[in-house]
Amino acid sequence: MKILLLGAAGCTGRAAAVLLARREDVGELILVDYDIRDAKRLAKSLSPKCRWAMADVGKPLELSRLLKGIDAVASAVGPCAEYEKTILNSCAAGGIAAVTIGEGTIAPEERREIDDAFRAAGVPAVIGCGMMPGWTELLAAHFMDTGGGLAHPEPPVPATRYLFFSPARFGGYAFLRWVAKGITGAAPVPAGAPAGNYFELPDGSRIGVPQGKAGTRLGRIVGTVGKLGPVGKEFSAALLLWTRGGMREPAGTPVAVAGVAAGGRFARAEDLRGNLGATLLAEMAVRLAARPHKSIGLLPLPERIGRQEATQLVERNGSRIVTG
Repeated sequence: MKILLLGAAGCTGRAAAVLLARREDVGELILVDYDIRDAKRLAKSLSPKCRWAMADVGKPLELSRLLKGIDAVASAVGPCAEYEKTILNSCAAGGIAAVTIGEGTIAPEERREIDDAFRAAGVPAVIGCGMMPGWTELLAAHFMDTGGGLAHPEPPVPATRYLFFSPARFGGYAFLRWVAKGITGAAPVPAGAPAGNYFELPDGSRIGVPQGKAGTRLGRIVGTVGKLGPVGKEFSAALLLWTRGGMREPAGTPVAVAGVAAGGRFARAEDLRGNLGATLLAEMAVRLAARPHKSIGLLPLPERIGRQEATQLVERNGSRIVTG
């Protein structure tokens, strides 16, 4: 199979490239990034099956020229609010299956539009295959047990989704920019979540960081610099990136944790290596590249990855799922 990986030089894209290059069922992997030098260096370091290309994925014409002969597109490009819809529409127009990392939700009306486009093209797409959304959706669907050990598609009470991450080891500029622009204020620690400083996002989900410099700096973004508007938040994201190396963390802090909490119950996926989101993206890309397609349109992630499969992916990544 032939897979096109967008945003290959980024944090998640690079990890996904390594995973895809190792798979025997991937015959050709094209690494695409706006910085072609990074894409070229990565491709040459991985495998002879890898090629590289440059594209501004926000421009449909630049992306469409790369789609000929492709079995599936995997997008690790961020911020998703700026690029995801354009990427998906370009793939649907080219009749190519697509999977995206996703950092937020697509509006219902846009979701229907995208679903219709992929159905018309006769190919599938899965959005939100990262940590949040992504692993949070799998946890809510398959691991939120109710005492008797029976999992339900959604908890009976509203669930709080969160992403706890190490600023020193997780994410790149696009991710930190999304965090800086999105947080609206301090929030309580969700049930079963790692200890730290948590902040709320507009959709009710939460972002958490270890206590110490990381929490202090994010707090300042909310309370001071963030009030300066978009320019202040852009500066804050850059500051987080430039100073991330000096942020000490408690021993044993995971690279990232995706979690769901509802009432007294919780489920969390602890990413000990920083590759769990990339693992999900790569796995779904390979599945969608398989032909013929039995399902088409915009497909729910929990219907493609069950509890047993999710557990296997986590264990293969050297990570773990904790429930309570």
